[in-house]
Amino acid sequence: MISIGANGFQLLMNYIVAIILAIVLALALRLPLLPEKQIRFSWTKSALFPTPVFAIGILAIFYSLNVFWIYNGLLIAIIVGVFSAIFVKYLFDYVFPSPQGGSE
Repeated sequence: MISIGANGFQLLMNYIVAIILAIVLALALRLPLLPEKQIRFSWTKSALFPTPVFAIGILAIFYSLNVFWIYNGLLIAIIVGVFSAIFVKYLFDYVFPSPQGGSE
């Protein structure tokens, strides 16, 4: 069995902290809560998608590498939440450009 540096409840709380912090900071950076058009293949970024998805994914990578800094990973959850909101606001379009082509 693989041993990790925190128990399950602490990990769950860290994920929740990262998600809430990412959403709140994305709203503070003036990202919309939901996309303008609720269509299936929308490439509009918002506070609810993809911001918390990046926060969860990056935090999971840190935890799978057994990187727990201090406070059983809470500080890493805060840092990841902040950087995921900043990434989605300012760097998302450069890393993941919108597909070229008409809307069908």
